Amino acid sequence: MSEEDLKILSCHFTWGLEKENADLNFLDVKICERLAVQCEYKENVQQREYNFLAYIKHLQGVNDEALKNLELAIKEHTGDEKNLIVTYGNLAWLHSVMGNVAEAKSYVEKVKDIFRAFPTPSPTDLHREVQSEKAWSLLKFSRKSYIRAKEIFFEALQKDADDQEWNTGLAFALFRLEGLEVGEVRRVRFEESPAVVQLKRALKLHPDNAMIHVYLGLKCYKNTRNTEAWEYMRKALKMAPDNLGVVLHVAKFMKKEQCYDMALEVLLRMLRKAPDSSRLHHEIANNYRWKAMQMKDTHNPRLLSLCIQHLEKGASLNPGFIYPQLELALRYAEAKQSQKAEHKFQELVALPDLKPADRQAWHRMYGDFHLYRLGSEAAAVEHYKQGMMLRRVSTEWNICKNRLKKVLQRDRRDTYQIKKFFDSLKTENLSAAE
Repeated sequence: MSEEDLKILSCHFTWGLEKENADLNFLDVKICERLAVQCEYKENVQQREYNFLAYIKHLQGVNDEALKNLELAIKEHTGDEKNLIVTYGNLAWLHSVMGNVAEAKSYVEKVKDIFRAFPTPSPTDLHREVQSEKAWSLLKFSRKSYIRAKEIFFEALQKDADDQEWNTGLAFALFRLEGLEVGEVRRVRFEESPAVVQLKRALKLHPDNAMIHVYLGLKCYKNTRNTEAWEYMRKALKMAPDNLGVVLHVAKFMKKEQCYDMALEVLLRMLRKAPDSSRLHHEIANNYRWKAMQMKDTHNPRLLSLCIQHLEKGASLNPGFIYPQLELALRYAEAKQSQKAEHKFQELVALPDLKPADRQAWHRMYGDFHLYRLGSEAAAVEHYKQGMMLRRVSTEWNICKNRLKKVLQRDRRDTYQIKKFFDSLKTENLSAAE
């Protein structure tokens, strides 16, 4: 079997989904948690989930797990044979990578048989089922592939302008791209947002899609149309009470609205259906934390204990997610367990291949630990500086900067040479721009 036989297959292995562009741990956990929730999957969505998860497992270097998921994808197959083109393509590639040449050849032949039974107008055209799975995979994989996903959805709509799935896909792609382009400072006016226009069009064609309601709700909220936002969120939750993604979005919205008890009710109800969701445990912990702050009782023993309990559970379920564990270290400190907090901080910083964003968060939170719990301002300043020196790899950069500014306001003599440090960063930025 030649390499060309594999390259012409349209599947996850040939769609340019590079592992350095994605958070593989996050994708792995997200899909596994979604699959674990007992809910009704429409059409071949569950098959696609197993396909996608199989590719993530391959990128993580666990091909045996990838193979198991592709076998599950075949079991979940519904509809005609065209829905198996991507699965068979993935199996051909995976068996080739694993050195199983005969098996790889057999799956290449299976794809060719489907092509012969269901020919496309031209060799370069993709079957609708393949085009659809490719677009959704790109949209799920990484922010760097959002544009490619949008282009596929847009191109498909040129053939059928009223297609429900394509309109929904384009709406989701525009929503995510607009979020990247606009950021947190500037907002696109609700009436001028291409994402809003497309979301409303998609809603007319697909009124029972809960996530469309969620995204429109978020757009309303960002434009201070809170009454409308609540309407969309309530409809979404009523439509899909078992959809983990919908529940998390709605609960986070409620948290932003400072309705912590309401958010906890929604989250704890979902937790009964998905007890092993690390994301649920993290969000529950956040709400207990914010509820205590709302009560102006940050060290409330009951709420702090519940917060720690859920952070610990989340960490045990997803040890690869560092941020909640950093929060856990700070909560230990608040519970006057400084040694436990120190141990957790040292355990995390010693992890191999710590991502720059995680390392920046570590410096910021370890700085907070020194400043607010140990009373060591000098040590805190040093860690805030270290965090800023990692550049703008996360929102923690601005937090480090603001922490330093507060210290500077308290000490006009600039004991820690903070002004000099800020000046050095400006000089470096100017040099890099030249």
